[in-house]
Amino acid sequence: MSKYWNPRRIERVRKRKEKRERDLFEKSLEELERQRTFTPGDRKKNARLMLDALALPLRRKMIARLVRGGAMSLSKLAEPFRLTLPTAQFHLGILERAGVVETHKRGRIRFVVYKKESLDDLAKFLKTDIKNLT
Repeated sequence: MSKYWNPRRIERVRKRKEKRERDLFEKSLEELERQRTFTPGDRKKNARLMLDALALPLRRKMIARLVRGGAMSLSKLAEPFRLTLPTAQFHLGILERAGVVETHKRGRIRFVVYKKESLDDLAKFLKTDIKNLT
């Protein structure tokens, strides 16, 4: 039995190929997101993410404000820095991906909470594991 290349078959083959390419692209995006997100137990990657997140003085000031004032809304956190809400959300997203803060949404208000244990892990990594890297 020989197969004929009729328009239906050509369309099916084209759709199959597109689906394979789309699936491959989505997998690569998932892998990229996994590399950019805090993972419990992966101390080296988490340390890199936290150091990248804390490299900007503005983010360090945001963390200091959370440590002093406790949990607060995102708008209250961004108020002294004169940030627009989208800019504050951008910086908060980086801190959250690094595992330094957590957010909880109640109604329309997004509360930001500092996670002390994450920076304790960073300190532990810098104290012990940094010797093994050299």
